[in-house]
Amino acid sequence: MSTFENMVERKGNLFILSVFAAIGIMLLPVILPNLFHGFHIAHISLHIAGLALAIFLTVSTLYAYVKIRTKRLATAALAFSMFIGAEVVSIIDVTWPFTFYLDSISLREINHLLLIAMLGIFSIGVFRRD
Repeated sequence: MSTFENMVERKGNLFILSVFAAIGIMLLPVILPNLFHGFHIAHISLHIAGLALAIFLTVSTLYAYVKIRTKRLATAALAFSMFIGAEVVSIIDVTWPFTFYLDSISLREINHLLLIAMLGIFSIGVFRRD
């Protein structure tokens, strides 16, 4: 068994790794510039915690899909990966407000669209008959 499989099999280790990965990825561009901005860093920390949870859920679901190969797990993995996208978009919106726009669509609207799509795809996976 490889080191990665060993890490994924132990969910506690995978969770700790996903937390450190989220913090490590966001440290230079997001955390350090806003470290002394009072409550703003608390808001950013909530989104980074959501990102860590989304990474954990996506990796565990993908690993389960590789082992079992059901369409339910594939749709759940897709839904959780959309949760990663939604958290990244919300971190960008919280960190650099009023900076990034896609024509007339704001990042908050994109975040809401990703969350609704995530819930829709997840509900399709839950109610699907294999």
